[in-house]
Amino acid sequence: MKSRIVNCYDYKSLEVPEDLGRWHIPDSEIEEELLALAKDYSGEEEVEGEIGSGDCVRCICVKSSVESWEGRTVLLYPGRKLPGAEGAEEAVLGKKRGEEFDCSIKGLSLTLRVEKAVRIHVMQVGNELTGKLGIPGVKTVEDYYRFYHEQHDKERREKACMLIARYWLEEMSKRSEFDIDEEEKKKWCDDRARIMYEGLLAAGHDMKKTQDGEILTEEEALKRAAEGEEIYFIPYLMYCYFSEKDGFVLTEEGFVKEVERIAKERGEKTEDLMKQADITMFRQTKYQEHTYHLLMADAEKYLEV
Repeated sequence: MKSRIVNCYDYKSLEVPEDLGRWHIPDSEIEEELLALAKDYSGEEEVEGEIGSGDCVRCICVKSSVESWEGRTVLLYPGRKLPGAEGAEEAVLGKKRGEEFDCSIKGLSLTLRVEKAVRIHVMQVGNELTGKLGIPGVKTVEDYYRFYHEQHDKERREKACMLIARYWLEEMSKRSEFDIDEEEKKKWCDDRARIMYEGLLAAGHDMKKTQDGEILTEEEALKRAAEGEEIYFIPYLMYCYFSEKDGFVLTEEGFVKEVERIAKERGEKTEDLMKQADITMFRQTKYQEHTYHLLMADAEKYLEV
């Protein structure tokens, strides 16, 4: 490419913000996860014996001082002391399904029959919960903490390294010196816009129709898409710089081999995949991956211990 980095700013001279290096999983996160699991394992069961505080009781009114109430369903929640139903909540305690009892609700004298009672089972965070999870080697809460770290620590470290690498790239894009060939840049953006336009059109999305209902000509749609690609040109130059400096170069031959490999994995024909592929887009993806790989390796030393 004619466009290039003339002087790449030394990212190692930058002071990495402390918060970017934080990756340790706090106990509070694991506690929240266990609480959520406890809710999932909580449930309800029908009460066969005596009704207790905290149960939900469905009754049928068999007799009332107001005739229209007879046959109505009445729900009681003993222990909640709902206004006007306190006496009925007390009266239903100790009763069983099918038994009748007298009570009053908001001044009405009623005789109710217990039809059904449900007891909410609230699972507490503890070894009973972790033992029910069915995770190999996890029987206690302490085991779950270990398991959670095994599952997520590596991912969190990588995420922190990626954030540091992104910070370095953003700063370098501001502080480095570039020699930009404007004609080359325009062609790069136009080519990407055309690839995007045709790809989306093949997928059933017409870029000429905007989200706000505006209808563009093909030329206008391509121009707008090309303008949107400009912000990716400098990052692309940086990906090329770091990759090529490390000896990682994707040639036409390498591109074809990579497409052949992907086609084989997908069970597709190489010639069909080649029609969809573009070496510029493909090279950017590979160079970006390689650049992040390099910078993330350096970022490891900036992570909290």
